[in-house]
Amino acid sequence: MRIFDQLVDEASLPDLVVALDDEDPGVCARALHALACDRCKQDACRPGEELWVPRALDFLRNHPNPDIRAAAIDALGKVVRNRPDVVAALITASETERNIGLRSMARRRALA
Repeated sequence: MRIFDQLVDEASLPDLVVALDDEDPGVCARALHALACDRCKQDACRPGEELWVPRALDFLRNHPNPDIRAAAIDALGKVVRNRPDVVAALITASETERNIGLRSMARRRALA
């Protein structure tokens, strides 16, 4: 999955979206990162935010696994500057998240 992070192309996007539903939290987290992180990309393919932001917001609000919620916070932090809905979600998470470390992480990403 790590290779997708650098080599995302149009053909691999469906596989990354499917990987968001993987039972292994590590696979899901890596897929989310690969979809969100422009810094890691080596080619011109930049998945549209509409492809992954709604899923990341759902993970942030509802996923029972704190590792997946952390991956969602990290991914959402990459688009916070141009997405007021993401800022609002991260601020809410910084106030309501049950894990204190994730509350702090959400606060930092909201203010980035």
